[in-house]
Amino acid sequence: MSSSRLIVLLLAASVAKAAESPADFAPKSPWVVSLAEENDKFAPKNKDRYYTQGLKLSVNTADSGFFSLTQEINTPSDTTTPNPSLDDMPYSAALYLGWGKGWVLDRGGRKDCLFSMEAKLGVIGPSAGGETIQNKFHALIGQPQTAGWGTQIPDEPLLNFDAEFRRRFDLDASGHGYRDLIARSAVELGTMRTEVLFGAQLRWGVNLDRSWGQGYIRHSSSYEPIESLKPSDGRPNFSYWAFADTQVEVVVRNYSTDGTNFRESRGVTRSPVVLQCAVGTTFQVYSWSATYFVAVRTKEFETQDGLHFFGGLKGQLLF
Repeated sequence: MSSSRLIVLLLAASVAKAAESPADFAPKSPWVVSLAEENDKFAPKNKDRYYTQGLKLSVNTADSGFFSLTQEINTPSDTTTPNPSLDDMPYSAALYLGWGKGWVLDRGGRKDCLFSMEAKLGVIGPSAGGETIQNKFHALIGQPQTAGWGTQIPDEPLLNFDAEFRRRFDLDASGHGYRDLIARSAVELGTMRTEVLFGAQLRWGVNLDRSWGQGYIRHSSSYEPIESLKPSDGRPNFSYWAFADTQVEVVVRNYSTDGTNFRESRGVTRSPVVLQCAVGTTFQVYSWSATYFVAVRTKEFETQDGLHFFGGLKGQLLF
């Protein structure tokens, strides 16, 4: 079968599913599949540098377990020279599997707290495929190849243990749930990143209680207990919200700035505290949801050339 015919059949299947009655959207098997892409090309500044690419495929299962596959790519600001400055972020990539367990905590009938734990196992270095993915994509869109991947940090094992806690506060005095605040904290410990994070996300919209807010590939758990919008509860089968988010990271170690743990490699002097701010929006219809956001980060290393902007797209489907 040709690729064009396959695309047509997939589109037809999607349209047919969208035309089903609301009752048909009740989950037949409670799995949530998410695909997230973060890229500096999605941001207004549109500069191909630093944390330039993140891609995560994650699945949440019926027993509150979850697993994911993630790739991260980092480059210096000057990608045209085969030998970048030693004061610039080194080329690096990480590829890893994550798996864990999450819980929505019932505190006297109030399910306003979430806790998750996740283990990550993979590789940092050339085996993560950063050079191949980036240059193949550049060739596809007609952009120049990045020239300095020969200087990337070498291979080493990736092992991280992360934990995250979220607490939701209803800010709508009317009781309709049009505004809320989600406070969060996280700990990451391992060869990839060791840091502590604190953040908060303010949201405006409808049916906010069916989500725990937007997360980020590098700094959030893959646990997302989002159920489809069921018509039986008397509310519209539609959710929407806009959000403003901020987080502060206290960084002890980060492979993308410090380099490898057990072998000699390039590295730069990391900033111990990094601030990130983001704005975005999410739509959810029946079993489908889509999110777009833009984020800006302060310097991750001392010689960094100003702020760094990146954006993100995320789609979810409940099976």
